[in-house]
Amino acid sequence: MPVCIAGMHRSGTSMVTMLLHRSGLYLGPESDFHAPGPANPEGNWENRRILKLNQRILHRLGGGWDYPPPAPTNWTTGSLAPVQVEAETLLQHFIDREPWGWKDPRNCLTLPFWQAILGAVRVVAVVRNPLEVAESLRKRNGFSQALSLALWHSYNQRLLDAVAPSERIITHYDMHFQDPERELRRLLSFLDLPVEEDIVEQASTAKVDGLRHHRLTTRDIANAGDVAPAIIDLYRDLCAEAKWHDDDPARIEFDEMEGTRRENATSLDRDELNESSFAGRPDKGRAGSSRQQLAEARARITELEETVRAQRVALAEREANASARQAARRLVTD
Repeated sequence: MPVCIAGMHRSGTSMVTMLLHRSGLYLGPESDFHAPGPANPEGNWENRRILKLNQRILHRLGGGWDYPPPAPTNWTTGSLAPVQVEAETLLQHFIDREPWGWKDPRNCLTLPFWQAILGAVRVVAVVRNPLEVAESLRKRNGFSQALSLALWHSYNQRLLDAVAPSERIITHYDMHFQDPERELRRLLSFLDLPVEEDIVEQASTAKVDGLRHHRLTTRDIANAGDVAPAIIDLYRDLCAEAKWHDDDPARIEFDEMEGTRRENATSLDRDELNESSFAGRPDKGRAGSSRQQLAEARARITELEETVRAQRVALAEREANASARQAARRLVTD
């Protein structure tokens, strides 16, 4: 059965896909992989041919990865029919390569399209604290917190709506730093992939090449004061299904002890350029409380709001011009 790896952008999907690929999951020829970049030094582990199809699906529906379009009533007819033909041709290269799968955060929005072609699909959903995702998108794309949180909710809710609980497994980003051996075994068991002890040992020894000394919890989201209740509730539901209890005092104490014990370890987060620069939590040796740093982050976000609004105005103008051109072409055709 094909494996779909999905999750909101900046949630750790690349890290999880790398582990699954090393465990035997075929993702296509390496020539089809995206090359590593500054945001993902180890690569995105995305098949660019499938990625382009996902981009085309969203575009034909009138949206994009940062502007989720409404879901159509039928995913394989109308403007999507030509994409279906391309997808069926491409998938012929994977059918005899079990176990195989593909990773793209956009799968959260396009999974019904692939289900219509493939039938049953096993889904690995990667979830990360929405405030951490928002900060990562602020640094990478200049998004406001409000926009990032809205995208986080849309991606995760639509993914849950598209796949039954029996066909999915949710894995929390932080679990791959806290107990990587157990989490990798849990994923491999769900996917019926062989457990290669050397791969499991590599994940354990390297802590996925990094150790997170600081992280945000559900309590931080609730205390932020400007996060919608629906986002908090959805995150709690996802954490429960992922068997992640980040508000457990014993677990938090373990994190602090582990961070102290390994304070000289190399810290490299595969989905972050510099995790320690996150403004929502105090860094080791850095002055100021989390409340003060959150206030500073909000001030920077406010400055970015004007840029985002200007971009939206420009986008609206482009859409209006495009609609006018289409109307003109129809008049000429008629």
